[in-house]
Amino acid sequence: MCAILDASARDDVFGTARTVAGTHFFEWLETGRARLVLGGQLTEELASSDTFARWAEVAISDGRVKTVREDVIESEVRVLADNWPGRSNDQHVIALARISGARILYAHDSNLGDDFRDPALVPNPRGRLCPTGESENAARHRRDLLRRTDLCPNR
Repeated sequence: MCAILDASARDDVFGTARTVAGTHFFEWLETGRARLVLGGQLTEELASSDTFARWAEVAISDGRVKTVREDVIESEVRVLADNWPGRSNDQHVIALARISGARILYAHDSNLGDDFRDPALVPNPRGRLCPTGESENAARHRRDLLRRTDLCPNR
């Protein structure tokens, strides 16, 4: 299964004080059943953390990261920009999801979350947000979502 980690939530997962939700997401990435999707501007945003950059270097060589070429993402961003109905300024993240097939997003940006769940922007299957909350209900929904196997069709 493929997922995208937005820079808004990077420190939840790769910071020195991981949140409970960030720990769950990190452990899921480490299982080998998951792949983090990276490319273009998002890679640059995430790699501004040395901890993330070191993890990504190893994870790319282990096959736990799927990369998309920047020129491919930029081409999709240009397509989206022609008629952008979204609320966020993260067209590069939406483009990455459309190209890669990743349908799980871990983010704290509510506008990006709305765009990611918009079937006009992230179609079939629809994008899902990984719950970042600490409640038992959020944890249950997070576990259920991270167990799904149908949210990255071209894995």
